[in-house]
This record gives sequence, structure tokens and C-alpha cells, in this order.
Amino acid sequence: MQITPQPHGDLLELKLSGRLDAEWADLLKSAIQDALRRGSHALLLDFTEVHYVSSAGLSVLVNAHQKYQEIRGFFGIGGLTGPVEEVVRLTGLSKLLLCDPETVRKSHAGAMATVHLPVGIKSTSAADYEVYDLETLGPVEWECLGNPDDFNSRPIVPNPANSWEMSAHDFAIGLGAFSQGSTTAGSSPQAGELLAAAGVVAIQTAGGAARPDYQILQGGYSPRPQLLYGLRCSGEPRWLLRFDQDDREEFLPLYRLAESALETAGSEAALILVLAETSGLVGATLRQSPTAPVMGSSRFEHPGVRDWLAWTPQREHGESLVVAVGVVASVSRLANDSPLKPFLRPLANESDLWGHFHAAIFPFRPFKKRLLDWGQFIPGLFESGTLQGVMHLVNDDRPIIGAGDSEFIRGACWVGPLAAERGISR
Repeated sequence: MQITPQPHGDLLELKLSGRLDAEWADLLKSAIQDALRRGSHALLLDFTEVHYVSSAGLSVLVNAHQKYQEIRGFFGIGGLTGPVEEVVRLTGLSKLLLCDPETVRKSHAGAMATVHLPVGIKSTSAADYEVYDLETLGPVEWECLGNPDDFNSRPIVPNPANSWEMSAHDFAIGLGAFSQGSTTAGSSPQAGELLAAAGVVAIQTAGGAARPDYQILQGGYSPRPQLLYGLRCSGEPRWLLRFDQDDREEFLPLYRLAESALETAGSEAALILVLAETSGLVGATLRQSPTAPVMGSSRFEHPGVRDWLAWTPQREHGESLVVAVGVVASVSRLANDSPLKPFLRPLANESDLWGHFHAAIFPFRPFKKRLLDWGQFIPGLFESGTLQGVMHLVNDDRPIIGAGDSEFIRGACWVGPLAAERGISR
């Protein structure tokens, strides 16, 4: 079988030629999966040159129809003739799968006239980008909570003043806990790596359950996270970057994505929200609660550091879907006494680009091309109940033995310039 892709705006058409039997069914299945991963939410299969289809082939078609239904997309087949058309009709699948190709092509061609077009397109050595102006007003407000230096040598004492009622436009990263119901009598909160975005708070509890817990803004309920230390931002991203490494020999490293995002923001520091398919993540999680006492002078002393932190020895979670939240800054442009500096680390060896990123990991799930509403997609992702982990991302650039940086294949990156002065309107 031969498969020839023919894009029509938002519609991807695959022209098939040959037999769709058990030997070739996997080839078509892979082509459909690739279309989903690349964000094609409308797929038309042209069967004009297909002269045989078996039950194995029909199974692929039915499965594809179900997947496109799940994402509220379109899937159909057309151009059937002779025995192939008869098989589809006799199996009762005609109403489910058949469509008129010309009608489908025209409807999607008309839909392109209303598509929000990018304000810029650029290509770097690492990826291709489409840049969209979301036309939001004002920079992103921010504040630093707690003292990250405390983690080095002493137990972190929770401060109730570092808790807040989560809104749909709040973002946060750091070490934290849930204010409600996260403690037992006489104990400290169950704290760990925290990520918050789009009305959702997720925490990978240190030394606790293998799977992270999360709370979602729903109805009259608002999560109330508490940061032991970390960064909190409030506002809406101004820019959307849709990126694709487009079959380059190497995948897109996090620091290169952050570099393009900060350049787009045009500011000294920016909030970044990423939704992407990853080829692998490098990071760390806590083995013990940050409220526990420190034996020795520092948590980072060897070999005791192994009791505190679990590191990924190599890139993990390949082909997963990731929601990452972070702050990136050009450290040379920050004031010497900037409160941001203690919360950031270099994103690459001897780099002016500093940042702090946490990631939530899910099984892959398709998402649309072009504009994407982060405020709807991200809560829906958490509501699926498939959250696998939350980790602090690091660039392990040690010579020879280092695992390297987290890398991405394609996705969406929302960027909001940070306000010049810290402070969040209460």
C-alpha cells in the first residue's frame, strides 16, 4: 500500500493505493497516529485506488473514527468503488465512515477564511515556530514566596501567609502543599514538587504516594495551595508559539525553547506555559519532605543528597504529553538585587538564560494545531485522571555522564512578559 498526504488547510487528506489487509493495516494505523500527533483534527481517507479491504483494515478505520470522536474532530473515507464499497456497506459501517470527499474539502477550505493567522513565522536550527498575538492586556504580575536558601541546610517551616485561593489565571512552581486537608494533628503539611496553572494545582508528595495528587477549580470550590518556597504569577500570556522540530536530527531542548520564548516576550523575564509532546525529560523529585530535619550541614552533601533527591539517570517519559510551567530570565538584564535570582538557575552551561521549570506528565493525547485555549485544555487534561508525575526539570550537562536537557518534539508555548516590579493585586 502507498499513502500520499495531501493537506487542504486544516484538513489532511491521505490518498491510499493498494490493499488494506493485515499486512498493510499497521502502516495505515501509524499514518493516522502521526496525523493526530501533528495536530490534524480533520482527516479524510481517499479510497479511490484501494481495491481490497479486510477485517483487519476495517478495524483500523473504526478505531480511527473513535479517536477522532474523542477529540471532537472529523474522520471519514470516500471514493469507494466495487468490492470495497460493498464490504463497507455489508458490515454496516457506511453510516459511520462514509462521506462525500468534495463536500468535505469545500467545507474545510471555507473554514480557513476564519482561521486566526500567525503574526510571525520563524525557523531556527532547533525548530520551526508560528507566533500568535493573543492581544491580552498588561504584563504578568508575580511574587516570590519563602526563601529557597532554607532548603540547603534547614527544615522549611510552613508559613500560612504563603497560601492563596487559586484562580484560573494563577500560575505557580516550587515546593508546596495543599492548605486544606493535607495535614494530620500535630504534623506538617504533606509537601513536595508543586505546579499550578489554569485553575489546577498538582503536587508530587515527597516520600509519599507514587502518583501525584491534584485539585481543580470547580464550581464554588477553589484550591488553596501553600508554597513553602517558590514563584507565583497571575495574569494571561500575551504570545503563543506553536513549535515543531519537524524531523530534525535532534529534538528541541528546553533551554532553546525558553530562549525563543523570552525573545518573543521582549522582556528581561517571562512566564512560560508549555503543552508539548516530549522525547524525554530530565529532572528531580524529593525523597523526603522539605519540613524534615537536615542531618549534616547541607542537603546537597554527598552521599546524603541521595536520601533527599531522586534524579533521572537518563531522559524519561518519552512520547508523553507534558504541561510545564516556568519562569525564564536573562540574568544579565536583572538587577543585582532582583528577588527573582535566588529562585532561578542557569538553563545551560555558562548561559545568560536562567530559569525554573516544573512539569506534569500524562500519556500522550492529541491537541489541535494553531490557536489552542490553555484555560480549557489543561483542566480537561487533569480531569482525565491520567496524571503520572510532577518533577522539577534540570539540565544535567555534566560531561560524558550527564543525562542532558529535557527535549520536545512539537507543541504549544504560551509566553507572558513579567511586570517590572513584583507584586500581585489581592
